[in-house]
Amino acid sequence: MALKVNFAVVIYMAVLISICTGVTVNIDNLDDVIEGSETRMICNYSPTTGSTIIIRWSNVTGGASESIATTVVGVSKGVLAAYSAIFSLDPNDDRVLVIANTLRSYSGDYQCNVAIIGGTSGNDDVTLNVIYIDDPVLSFTTPVNEGDLVALSCDVVSNPNAQFTFKMNGSMLQDGGLSTYTFTANRNDQGSYTCEVDNNAGTKATAGQVLNVYFAPEITALEDMEVSRGETVLISFDVEARPAANYDWSSQGATDIDSDPETFRFVASNNIGDVYTVTLNASNEVAARQSSVQVTVVDSCGSLSIVNDGKKVDGNMNAEVGDDVSLRCLCGDSDEGFEYEWTLDGDKMSESTLTFTAEKGGHEVVCIGTAGAPEPSSVSINVLVTDKEPNTGDEGGIGTGAIAGIVVGILVMLIILGVVIIIVLKSRDDGPSKSADSAYMDVTWDTKDPNRVNQGKKTAPPSNGTKEAAKQDAYHPYDAPDDRAYSRPSYGSEDYNDRPDDDDYANSMPVTV
Repeated sequence: MALKVNFAVVIYMAVLISICTGVTVNIDNLDDVIEGSETRMICNYSPTTGSTIIIRWSNVTGGASESIATTVVGVSKGVLAAYSAIFSLDPNDDRVLVIANTLRSYSGDYQCNVAIIGGTSGNDDVTLNVIYIDDPVLSFTTPVNEGDLVALSCDVVSNPNAQFTFKMNGSMLQDGGLSTYTFTANRNDQGSYTCEVDNNAGTKATAGQVLNVYFAPEITALEDMEVSRGETVLISFDVEARPAANYDWSSQGATDIDSDPETFRFVASNNIGDVYTVTLNASNEVAARQSSVQVTVVDSCGSLSIVNDGKKVDGNMNAEVGDDVSLRCLCGDSDEGFEYEWTLDGDKMSESTLTFTAEKGGHEVVCIGTAGAPEPSSVSINVLVTDKEPNTGDEGGIGTGAIAGIVVGILVMLIILGVVIIIVLKSRDDGPSKSADSAYMDVTWDTKDPNRVNQGKKTAPPSNGTKEAAKQDAYHPYDAPDDRAYSRPSYGSEDYNDRPDDDDYANSMPVTV
């Protein structure tokens, strides 16, 4: 009560004084104040001296006048209780009214009134504009179907008005003053959307929000298929849908044997020409779609053939008694993908590769396709077996080459021997040669001159040194050397001189021993 009386007295005195003295008041202009920051309003006045100066702050927004604080310069200062949580007076400067935390609700007009006791009073007004921006709110409908209209709306409370930027997965779609963004949805529009707002008070953005765009199943068609007899067939369509599609399979004559809902597996029959139609019905929240594929059992691998040592056998093959024969049955170029069995001379064989020992008389071999094989489903050959040829080079025997070498060697030796014989015979005919008549010399003695050896005549040397003995011993063969040829017991007047002399050596042919 006392404070109100004091204010009344002050006002009365100020009015009284203003009649006498004029006061000039000016408040510094305020820039926009961002909400939450400090505001300082400064009241300038003149004259600044006098008996007593009183400064009064009031809220005059909308024509009202509510007192906030009063300062008696140099004496006292105070803020009315109703505003003490918001306003304060600068302890070091009587001219300044302070708002520590400026809220948007504090925006308005404020007046500073200065009165000088013993003079006049004056006042000035200032406008406080608090700027701010709240968190934006983005809204749209989700999910939508492909082709639907999508409207993004961004709401924000702000001062001044905000600018809006719409983004998808971080890429800008639209910016400016519009708070909405519309488009026709397609599947590629599914993603995360944000709204960003900004003004002088700052920039804020929403968290990402996902737009789901649904579309009906789209099934990529399959080409019709051809499979082997007895083959296991797997059908799998490529399906694109949002949300994911449900699969419903159907087929006439075929049963799905797997547990995967997105595939259809069955075993084809062994009958060439059988046809299966497999149909998929794919559906989701948007719609249902259907697609079919035709499967036909055919000769898929080509023709059957029998192979020996990697070579195809056409009709017949040759073998020798005791040979090991190994045969494979192929469909096209492989022994896989079909089933078959062998018969050897009418007997069924269980081997996948037929192996047997060739026997005299030959063999008949048949490969019979039992599943997955083409028509005709069998192929046969004859194995012609001959007697084993003599060893021609096997380990432990003499090869053909060795025998040929021996024969050639014998022939060469015979030719050489023949040449030697001819040379020997020819030399005997042409001159002295060794013969059976004398073991050491093929010579004759000249009967007229016992001291001389004749060439080319078979006349025995004189016997006992007499001509008569010589005649009697003519052509007598000498099989072994004796003393008659070179020596006699005596060399009387009646004896022939049997000793060879220099003349004999000079006129005789060389002696062959």
